[in-house]
Amino acid sequence: ASGEGIHVVPGALIEPAELLAMLDDEDLRVLHVAYDPDLYAAGHVRGALFLSSDDLQEERGGVRALVPSREPFAEVLRKLGVGPQHRIVLTAEGRSAWPARAYWALRYYRFPRLHLVNGAVPALREAGVPVTEELAEPTPLDALDLPEPDASVLATVDDVVAATTGDGSRIVDCRSDEEWEGLQSGAASAPRLGQIPKAVHLEWKRLMGEDGRLLPIEQLRSMSTAAGVDGSTAVYPYCGGGIRSSLSWFVLHELMGFEDARNYDGSWSEWALRDDLPIERG
Repeated sequence: ASGEGIHVVPGALIEPAELLAMLDDEDLRVLHVAYDPDLYAAGHVRGALFLSSDDLQEERGGVRALVPSREPFAEVLRKLGVGPQHRIVLTAEGRSAWPARAYWALRYYRFPRLHLVNGAVPALREAGVPVTEELAEPTPLDALDLPEPDASVLATVDDVVAATTGDGSRIVDCRSDEEWEGLQSGAASAPRLGQIPKAVHLEWKRLMGEDGRLLPIEQLRSMSTAAGVDGSTAVYPYCGGGIRSSLSWFVLHELMGFEDARNYDGSWSEWALRDDLPIERG
């Protein structure tokens, strides 16, 4: 795509055959991203390293699941033997937003060669990508220093507050129907239930099949347009803690080329915590 405010990142999403073709490259690092090492151990792409979801979030100021700070994240990646010099492919065992969260966090720290593979492990196996239960041993780096993060992919609470007052920006709620309607808080408890005013609802699961494959881009684009998100204004996806919304950010920013799509990392964890911020129900 071309035009003002439009760019599509080449290679952000790769097909299983593309992963297969690069699997023996020395500079490749495949990361299996999950909350439980047993999910990784049950089967992963040959040579893939386990990246724990715990290492993609940290609590600061009472707000959970924020993007990790520079030094601790650098140490996690150093131990894994992963640096900006590598081509990084992100996978999971099934339909999951965690690979997109890893992609967004690495993109935030300016890693230049990142790819989500289109399909979870069973789909990759079916496509001929070798899958194994053999645990891969990382080769740690001697040192790793991450650059200052790229704030252009992150929405702050002030950005979202401005959107609620009608500045033209869009807010996309990526949570479940029950969370959106204020009936429950999701995986983590929250002091208040409801939704951010002026948000539209497009649950992250609707973007991806059970097999971890994203819907065709034309379908994704029409779903987005139907929700009133067309790239003409800034758009801030959010969820419970900025994890599921990372997938929506990936679709909007990397696939559709909406340059001013920014993941609201604080998400409901931050919004619900602050009594001064408005909420709606139903």
